[in-house]
Amino acid sequence: MKDTGFLPTKVPLEDHRQEIENRIRNLFWTVSGNYSMDIQPDVETFAVSKPLALYDAIKLGGFVQHFDLDQLSLYALKKCSLGAERAPLMELIQLCMDTAAYPKVSMERRGIDELRRMAFADRLHIDAVSAPTENSVRIARRLRDGLMRRFLKEPHPCSDDLLPVIHKIEGLSSAEDSDAIIRTVDEIYNSLFQPGFASAHGNLQAVMAVAPEEVIEYRRRQSMSDEQIKTILDEYLSFLKQDIQRLTHILPSAVNRVAPADLSNEDTIQEPEPEAAEKVFAYMERNFGKSYKTPLERERLNRQLCTGIHRRCSLYFTDGILQNPALKSTQYLRRNMQQIKNELYFASQQNVIRRNVAVLASLLKRVQTMRQDADSSRAEYGQLNAARLWKLGRTSDSKLFDIKKKREESSFVVDILLDSSSSQICRQPQIAVQGYIIAQALSEAGIPHRVSSFCAFWDYTILHRFRDYDDPAGRNQNILQFQAIGENRDGLAIRTICTSLQEREEESKTLIILSDGRPSHLGTNRLGSRKPVPYVGEDAIKDTAFEVRKARNQGISVLGIFVGDEDDLPVEKRIFGKEFVYTRSIDRFSHIIGTYLRKQMERE
Repeated sequence: MKDTGFLPTKVPLEDHRQEIENRIRNLFWTVSGNYSMDIQPDVETFAVSKPLALYDAIKLGGFVQHFDLDQLSLYALKKCSLGAERAPLMELIQLCMDTAAYPKVSMERRGIDELRRMAFADRLHIDAVSAPTENSVRIARRLRDGLMRRFLKEPHPCSDDLLPVIHKIEGLSSAEDSDAIIRTVDEIYNSLFQPGFASAHGNLQAVMAVAPEEVIEYRRRQSMSDEQIKTILDEYLSFLKQDIQRLTHILPSAVNRVAPADLSNEDTIQEPEPEAAEKVFAYMERNFGKSYKTPLERERLNRQLCTGIHRRCSLYFTDGILQNPALKSTQYLRRNMQQIKNELYFASQQNVIRRNVAVLASLLKRVQTMRQDADSSRAEYGQLNAARLWKLGRTSDSKLFDIKKKREESSFVVDILLDSSSSQICRQPQIAVQGYIIAQALSEAGIPHRVSSFCAFWDYTILHRFRDYDDPAGRNQNILQFQAIGENRDGLAIRTICTSLQEREEESKTLIILSDGRPSHLGTNRLGSRKPVPYVGEDAIKDTAFEVRKARNQGISVLGIFVGDEDDLPVEKRIFGKEFVYTRSIDRFSHIIGTYLRKQMERE
């Protein structure tokens, strides 16, 4: 592959952000002719590949000029509301949009062919070094790879089942309207990614017939006004439209693996000005909810915990934007929408969830009862032990009786930590339900426990507390507020949780971590951010494994529950050793967790 000017992280983003944004916007407006439509320029992509970002703007502009983006976005919204997987659907839509728009744009604009070649070459290079994804997204990536290599006239090993699909997408080069694109997207999605979708939810006509109100239908629907329904629907539609617009969006994990060394020079980094830092903190409050820690507490914990590889990081403690909002912002609405989706999934799995909770709670109660059984010891009074009667008159031993005395129950406490980074987007409801099952069973067994999630954004590692140790069982519903966003600095999150867990008086302490085995935090340079060293690759894996080992050496039992792609299982094993579990069946979930917790309780 020839050199295309692929320049990872060479552009000083903050120094030129406004200039880059204006350039991308002007290019889009020029091509589309629609000066009233605003877009969100992908400056991070520009820093990695200038051709990719520029072609993205041109391609989107061409699509807006010749097709109906609103119509396509509404289709995506309705398809997702019926259960379609958003990630592969978005990828497929993007491929079809590009194929349909390119011929029209290339006829109108000279030089587009060469720019497209450079953009595709960079895209293939990024894909070659990026982390594996969900199976469905991997299939979509193979489609993209095939389409791009055919355009570049490069060898493209493509399976027989995908080649007809590639031909069908290429047929959109003559598409005249959005209907043709939607029909192709729907047909390919139903046949390739979710074969049972049409039989379960109907054909394309049935999808398009979904009423707007049905998109957000859920248990609390009756308590919502028409205005609230419209607000949420508009917000979700806007969110999806942004997804569609970012046709060449580069995941942070991909950038991480391209050139981490270019970003790790701490000597050139200066502490932000107080005013800039305050703006960043205000942003965190608006998007993640107010912190329940005082400024002095935050400062103390940052000094104590943000050391070594986590130097220049900051910690943010919150009960969530829905519990304690600073402002009911766009993120508030998105979080609310995700809670609705989680609750819908929860409602659809009620019987399974109830059964898992009952099994796990029963097991925990049984172990506790056994631990409270009386211990017997020899005594000079109590219940006569016939086996010792032979000693009468033969020895001086007068302890012929057994006395039973109650053994005090050994105290037991559990922390549950959920990885809420953006790599978990495709399984948000499932993770929320798994966390709920464990928490509810512990509540019914009377075992104190805390449930938190963690992610990383800019220099902050955010710890979202859904319930505290001694909260009532009703607080477990807060776990359904789980939302995947940002990156993940696993080692710092584990270190922080274990520090407070160690302060508990209980003798037996257990930490359960639901993660995907992919610690990764680039720490994007943002004005006001402390610009931490990138937390990627081998360094991130080793640090996470170290924090797990350290916790165990401190007497904390650590169990890893793997909720990622099978390709990442080797990393999960390195982090957690033998004490991790992996199951795709929620029916087996309570048995697996129960077996581990029983062993920990019986060790006392």
